[in-house]
Amino acid sequence: MMVYHGGMKTSRVRYLPLAAGAAGAVAASLLLRRLLSPDVETRLHVPGPDGLVDASPAGLARAAGTSLPVYALASAMQSEENTDRGRLAVGRAVWNKVRGRADKIFTVLCPTGRFGRQTVNPYAATSASPTARTLGLAQAIVDGRVPDFVEGAVQWDAPAAQDRNHLLYLADPVRYPKYRMSSADITARRIAGGAREIRVPGVPNTRFWSYT
Repeated sequence: MMVYHGGMKTSRVRYLPLAAGAAGAVAASLLLRRLLSPDVETRLHVPGPDGLVDASPAGLARAAGTSLPVYALASAMQSEENTDRGRLAVGRAVWNKVRGRADKIFTVLCPTGRFGRQTVNPYAATSASPTARTLGLAQAIVDGRVPDFVEGAVQWDAPAAQDRNHLLYLADPVRYPKYRMSSADITARRIAGGAREIRVPGVPNTRFWSYT
């Protein structure tokens, strides 16, 4: 196409291949960078209204500089307990649950394929982002450096929290049907199912349960 500028003829056509070539080079460079460097998740480990964390689990693990099994285990430990000993107890119970198979940790903790609250991933909450300290504790468990001080436990619960929730049910059964069982009810059900209650010294607010 010919264009007149101040009486002089110029052509835009000859510049189009150069522009297209430059755009193609940029696109190719971005594609190559994506293929050679795995994406690091930049979204936060925060659950949304549906209880799930939108951020990629593998991306969060990469951003933390660790493996997905260790990150997932650490997230459960961080979410479920407030002390180092409590977190180690929870982590060791998870390790018993997966029978020492690191490759099973994420599947057991996150059947939805995403981290989230216990309302969406029933076995345990993975809604909290683990600290560097908790990641170190989780790594120690996966490395086999933490003995089974929970005596084979594979489950745990918090009686005080169960009873607080049960009060909600008593006040409004229609709104809170999932809290219909008190801690005593849950204890009876688990014992009837063959569970053995374990109290871990130093973790006073949590009961652990073994089926061995």
